[in-house]
Amino acid sequence: MRRSSLGLLLCFGSLSACGGSGDDLGGMLSVDSEEYGAWTMSPTTCVSGEHRQFFGVDLTERGDVGSGVRIVDDPVDGYSLAMNIPDHDLALLVTPSSECEVFDIYLERGNVRVNNIWAIQGHAILECRAAGLEIVADLQFSGCT
Repeated sequence: MRRSSLGLLLCFGSLSACGGSGDDLGGMLSVDSEEYGAWTMSPTTCVSGEHRQFFGVDLTERGDVGSGVRIVDDPVDGYSLAMNIPDHDLALLVTPSSECEVFDIYLERGNVRVNNIWAIQGHAILECRAAGLEIVADLQFSGCT
């Protein structure tokens, strides 16, 4: 019995060692726009939208202040992905009604809570093409608090 209790104590004391919280990010977003140019973004930081009163995540790339992605699951409007346009005070918004061949966004609350913020996990896979604009995203994330 002592070994079992010690094992549980070690897991509770160090969640990352037992598969607990901690950002797990992967993938890339690329945009090619005739009007705004082309850029890519590979997120290195993921923050739960609960900090800003929405269900979703904000993904950013360390050291880059121009790009960022917000993925939201709105109870009325459903899923959306918004991305900042670098060097502009504008954003592109992609919704299920956008011209996308692939629109696969999924968000769920994880089983970890840090400082009353639930960790969020999910993915965003998009392939959208319109006149003068192409957006391709394959993003995975978990442990976003």
